[in-house]
Amino acid sequence: MFRLAAVLPPPRTMANQTQVMYAISRILREPTLHFMLLAALLFAINSMFGLGNRNLVEVSRAEIATRVAELEAARGVPLTDEERQQVDESYIREAVLVKEALALGLEEDAVINDILAQKMLHVLSGDVIQPTDAEVEEYYETNQTRYTSKPAVTVNEIVVATAGPLPAAFSALLRDGTPPEQLTSDLRISESVMSEVTLQGLTRIFGVETAALVFSAETGVWVGPHHTARGQHWFQIRERSDSSLSPLEVIRDRVRLDWIREYESTRLEQRFRDIRKRYKVVFTDGNEGL
Repeated sequence: MFRLAAVLPPPRTMANQTQVMYAISRILREPTLHFMLLAALLFAINSMFGLGNRNLVEVSRAEIATRVAELEAARGVPLTDEERQQVDESYIREAVLVKEALALGLEEDAVINDILAQKMLHVLSGDVIQPTDAEVEEYYETNQTRYTSKPAVTVNEIVVATAGPLPAAFSALLRDGTPPEQLTSDLRISESVMSEVTLQGLTRIFGVETAALVFSAETGVWVGPHHTARGQHWFQIRERSDSSLSPLEVIRDRVRLDWIREYESTRLEQRFRDIRKRYKVVFTDGNEGL
């Protein structure tokens, strides 16, 4: 009996153990603990599989340098330090937005699909060759109509703020072909100059009838009126420009870009056809495509 009593805990100690086990049981039933355990588990999984990198945005200095070079080539002058910083920030902004969009599953979107399709076309056209001088000259000779300017006129325009008849004295000034800066009247008059405008340009602004009237007028003669909410529009041709072919040495860069654009379009179409052959299209109604 003495040895048995030695190994058994006293009654007070057994009660303490029961209380401890009860406390632990209550803690294990606490939702807060479950949440903390779940968070710890997710953290461990992220650490193991690299999922913690979801918020990591990688910035390519090479990509930024390419953007800077393109901007400088378009402008013809180097970017300032502030402008380079803006390019950096723009790139980072784009990278963050793309990362967030992918995280939200926004890539399954018609607009995004269109952007990706256009991006793929740029990828396919990344190695477009440059034309030789002979090819540029041949392209220029073949497409001379594209580089021939249309007849145009430079026109004085005045707007007289009235819808009624013009004063006799002012009408006489118009009949005499008085230059706009010498026209005087009690009426409010505004004036402007339209430089090198074509018949098509006049038509877009004033309509077919007025455009034909102005374009066929003699130099120095006022024609009109063309009525709008602003008042009466009157026009006077200052000078005419005949149709002319731009010399190749002046527009060589433009011709070269046109050649590349047309060559690229043709080549892209062929490359797309080659890619298209590798895919089988199945419509959602179950019928096979082509």
